[in-house]
Amino acid sequence: MSGGAAGSRPVGPGNGREAPAAPRPGVVATELVVGLAADDIAVTSDAATALADQLARCFPGVTSEVVVVGPGGMAVPTGGPGRPAVFTGGFLGSESLLPAALEWTQLLDARVCAVVGPRPSGAGGEWLRLLLAPVVEGRFDYVCPAYRRRKLDGALNNAIVYPLTRALFGKRLRQPLGGELAISRRLADELVSDTEWATDPLHAGADVWLVAKALSRRLEICQAFLGERPERAAPRGADVSDTVARVVGLLFHEMERHAGVWQRISGSELVPTFGDGSPLDDETVVPVAPMVEAFELAYRELRAVWGMLIPPGDLLALKRVTGQPPDSFNLDDGLWARLVYDFALAFHAGVAPEGQLLRALTPLYLAWVASFVNQARSSTGTQVEARLERLCDAFEAHKAHLISGWRWPDRFNP
Repeated sequence: MSGGAAGSRPVGPGNGREAPAAPRPGVVATELVVGLAADDIAVTSDAATALADQLARCFPGVTSEVVVVGPGGMAVPTGGPGRPAVFTGGFLGSESLLPAALEWTQLLDARVCAVVGPRPSGAGGEWLRLLLAPVVEGRFDYVCPAYRRRKLDGALNNAIVYPLTRALFGKRLRQPLGGELAISRRLADELVSDTEWATDPLHAGADVWLVAKALSRRLEICQAFLGERPERAAPRGADVSDTVARVVGLLFHEMERHAGVWQRISGSELVPTFGDGSPLDDETVVPVAPMVEAFELAYRELRAVWGMLIPPGDLLALKRVTGQPPDSFNLDDGLWARLVYDFALAFHAGVAPEGQLLRALTPLYLAWVASFVNQARSSTGTQVEARLERLCDAFEAHKAHLISGWRWPDRFNP
């Protein structure tokens, strides 16, 4: 599934090309379609074969097909004897994995659709069972993946993605943008028929797009911890500011799409969870001083920009944060939640060009991360999770600030 970078153009199901040939008569119906991204066709061929074997062991009696989408539209057939070979010629590459999986789900009349990433050779199949079983067994429409993390992993998820998504949609999905998924045919059909493949191709198919679609519908949702997250190469040339702007921009875009839903939601609730989510041991040392220095520099140089985006009260609260020693630097959770909401409101109102606005958030994000690292330094993984729970509580407690500014923007005009 696409990482969802704005600017990419995923091809929607059936968009602008001929449909693949139907299965041959007499072939056993496929119940489960699994899409697998291929960065290197030769390497992924082995991964696809291993995945097909794991599917057969995890779900005996459930017929499945692995759809491999690679660069330039190349594909690897993985069907066994008497099974149709699956090709996806016409898709543009791995960013089109979701639409490929959705289309083949409909074509083969399967009742379950999944998207996964390749695993190291020798990896067991328990992760696959955890991800797929809730949908294969007919209990859930959407399984969101989560991974066992070290206490300082996933800073952007911890700081913004998790608490914001949870406060907006009221579901406690620990890692909403996991990049993998399992969905029911019901949800797959809704996604295939969604008009945004044509009207909003820059965003349709992204992780954030799909999660927002799932959370805004009346569906049975759960999450599954799949072990350690597979290593992924970072985008070439990407820095922290690029990543923050890309991910937060996608989140803010989906807030626009679903404002009528999240404005009616208060608080949050647990979702059924499968697998072991306990944090991994971690002795990682993260230097705080460079992050604090970046914040202090930005406070001096970006105050005019921040003044267009942040109400005077929160700007004054930021001033009080400046000048703290790095080792004791602290940014209050309530202030941080309001700042994220202030930027969402400025994005909604079009106060500044999107690129400038989103990059102006990065120094504030670094300030919260520095504060979090200071507090987590001597904490256990369990204590860090409790610390993040308090952050999420702050986002939920200050959601009224967001809703009021969204509905009555003049009251919040800096």
